[in-house]
Amino acid sequence: MKITVLVAALLVATMAHAAQGKGKGQGKSGKSGGGGGTAVSVSVVFGDSDRRIIQEWVRTTGPSGLPPGLAKRGELPPGLQKQLRRNGTLPPGLQKKISPFPDVLVRRLPPLPPDCGCDRIFLDGKALIIGRATSAILDVISLF
Repeated sequence: MKITVLVAALLVATMAHAAQGKGKGQGKSGKSGGGGGTAVSVSVVFGDSDRRIIQEWVRTTGPSGLPPGLAKRGELPPGLQKQLRRNGTLPPGLQKKISPFPDVLVRRLPPLPPDCGCDRIFLDGKALIIGRATSAILDVISLF
């Protein structure tokens, strides 16, 4: 009987310890419908190899083969150009001026994580990784 009481006490103590820290905003996965757990933050950025591949592609493609979002660099006003930085947000209205990476370039780069919800785009002489849902700028490379 003493062993049963001891096991029950340990079980209650373990459950109480596991419940700590699950208050407001803690212990959530960050995904809607998530089942608790620890949030995993994935950093999606251009690696050194990615930068070399992209810059080489831009250099060898020539102006006539570049997508419009890259060929028409310098069209943005200075105020909007300043907003195109890491951890910034793509300003409203610029979605029409972006160009996705061409398939030939995408095939040369390692794939983005499937659950990151991001895209690689060109805009105003820069390569960017942006979040689809939030338009958050995760990384930027100036190409010229």
